[in-house]
Amino acid sequence: MDFEGDREEVTGRPAVIWEPVEPARARCNYWVKSADRRFAKGFARVLTECGIIASEWAALRELYGPQWRSPVELGKAIGMSKGGASKLVSRLVKKGLVDKRKSESDRRFRSVGLTRQGREFVVRLVPHEKAMDREFFGPLGNTGRFRLTGWMKRVLDSGHLERMNQWASAQLQEHEFIHVDPDAGAKAAAQSQARADAMWDFFLRTGEAIAYGREPPPTSELFRL
Repeated sequence: MDFEGDREEVTGRPAVIWEPVEPARARCNYWVKSADRRFAKGFARVLTECGIIASEWAALRELYGPQWRSPVELGKAIGMSKGGASKLVSRLVKKGLVDKRKSESDRRFRSVGLTRQGREFVVRLVPHEKAMDREFFGPLGNTGRFRLTGWMKRVLDSGHLERMNQWASAQLQEHEFIHVDPDAGAKAAAQSQARADAMWDFFLRTGEAIAYGREPPPTSELFRL
């Protein structure tokens, strides 16, 4: 069994001291994200069977209704960039679930909405989403599901989110955070390779010195590498 203390005796390097850190499982957001990933993974099997993906389903759900929207508005609603939303809409148009139409006042402006096939698709798939939601959160019971939904709505309230944004901005101003060097791995690899090359050069010069009866380089040079 390998211990840091044993490593110190062998290599002479200082042992690594692990500071106590709160585990991720102690935080609420860990469980919220884990639950979201697990549910999304299960429902993705249904979506795959239907021939769409999660982002496309989110767009169809958002477009369900009489009001047509621009791709930009749709992208904001489902958390996608303008380019990503445009590509997503194109895929849904190709699948016959969404249609585009030009504005009578501005021929350059295009709005998108569901086709008849798209409306029927949403109506038929929503009950399966609801059933999976009830099954997944079944351990909470009806009361627990109702309360959890209410709590999440409070967390995602626009006023609370704005306060969180202000809080995060204040944290960035008040504290100095560690910045990760994007090239740290490459630099470490280069340093390691340079050290290996220097050691190889040292042993090569030592071997040549011994072979020709010359004074070998001092061993202190090796320990500086």
